[in-house]
Amino acid sequence: MEKRLLVTKMGKTLIIYKIKVVEMEKLDEALESLKTVKSGEFRDAKREPIGFGVEIIKAAFTVPEKDDKAVEDLTKALNELELVEEAEMQEMTLL
Repeated sequence: MEKRLLVTKMGKTLIIYKIKVVEMEKLDEALESLKTVKSGEFRDAKREPIGFGVEIIKAAFTVPEKDDKAVEDLTKALNELELVEEAEMQEMTLL
């Protein structure tokens, strides 16, 4: 009889943020700065027009599912970025 080792993988939570930047002229710089955040794993981001030449960034990050403070820490880290005016969580799902 063969013995098998059961390995449980820790799941991840995908979080989508709506990010408003301080200056529209620095939108690309703000987008690049999102990749430096260590509180979560950067997955993807895109610019999204909201009207009258104003754009926001929609950014996706993953964090460990079992870490209760991960979402809070990521949101705080995003809001502390110099070029970010506000980072607001829009959606969250388990992967």
